[in-house]
Amino acid sequence: MLLNLEPGLIFWTIVTFLLLMFVLRMVAWKPLLTMLDEREQRIEEALAQADRSRKEAEQQAESNRAALEQAQTEARAAIAEGRELAERVAQEVRERAEGEAAQVLEKARRTIEQEKNNAIQELRAQVADMAILATRQILDEQIDENRSRQIVDDVISRMPDSPN
Repeated sequence: MLLNLEPGLIFWTIVTFLLLMFVLRMVAWKPLLTMLDEREQRIEEALAQADRSRKEAEQQAESNRAALEQAQTEARAAIAEGRELAERVAQEVRERAEGEAAQVLEKARRTIEQEKNNAIQELRAQVADMAILATRQILDEQIDENRSRQIVDDVISRMPDSPN
């Protein structure tokens, strides 16, 4: 019979159980509690460290975002400054080219005017020489060449100047 209750057996079972509890409490319970406390403390420290690391990471990410924004702003400013500089340089080059072109054009005009005057003088000299030859042949008279040139120069000087 399994369900027979014997008071002596119950007493000794309770005494054994309490004695076992006392021994376990003295021998095993304190080291187990100490290990559990230490583990709990390590877990709390790890969680605290993880929280600190997360906060530092968030701060670093925010710092990186701010640095990136500043770098983008500086890059935009540098690009704008570069464009302005390029436009100024292009304008200076255009102005210099226009000035040089005007100088070349003016020099060309002066050269043309000088060549025109030289050509007119040469033409006048040739006309004078031809007139002298023609006069000699017509008159068949020997006139002094200096006197002939003087006459022709007088005639030419009375001629109206050609339009400039």
